[in-house]
Amino acid sequence: MTVTAQEAIDALRELEKRLPEFFALRPGAADDELTAAEPSLPDDIRDILRVTTGVQAGEYEELELHPRDSAIGSEWSWGPGETARVFLQLPTGDTFFVDRDPVSGAWGAVFSQSADFFNTWVYCARSLPEFLVRYARDALANAEADAGDYEIRFPCESVWELRESVAGTAVGELRGTDDPDLAEAISGLPDDAVLADLRGLEPPVMMDLRHEGDFQRHGRERLFAVAYP
Repeated sequence: MTVTAQEAIDALRELEKRLPEFFALRPGAADDELTAAEPSLPDDIRDILRVTTGVQAGEYEELELHPRDSAIGSEWSWGPGETARVFLQLPTGDTFFVDRDPVSGAWGAVFSQSADFFNTWVYCARSLPEFLVRYARDALANAEADAGDYEIRFPCESVWELRESVAGTAVGELRGTDDPDLAEAISGLPDDAVLADLRGLEPPVMMDLRHEGDFQRHGRERLFAVAYP
């Protein structure tokens, strides 16, 4: 079931309403400012950013949604890819980002990169709205579990506590597939690249991609996760 922009907005507003001492929504941005930052910004993301451009969590942690702030700079030599939008880094160093199609500009699935295990990634959500709803619900569940002694346990840390992972497959082993989408995706990939097919999987899903190199997304749905050696 697709999570809408309005559902994400409502979830974030509820989070701020119920835990105002810990979470505060940033002001939204005007359309001309958003267009200047990213001309091809999708309508659903624009709807969210008109209301809020991020979340301040406690004194130091921030969820940065504005494309001006989440665009990847030169310090990222490998990892999410230069078209992704990095919007959250946990105190542990784990990074969360939205896949962005370099051709259409569409914002797609949300992934997380580990600060410690460079060959391991998490497919966190099908979309940014879905991630934001989960983010808000995780925070409220944490607060309820801690009763009156709540301290921020950053939402979505739980994705790195998954016990099982999907193992990637070497592209060379996938040659000759009768899946047309997969065949198209791997046609330009080297045999030693490793691919995880995320289609039909319910996120969050941890992936073991063996390699510590560049992490890319391919296919029409951009749900073929690929790591290069």
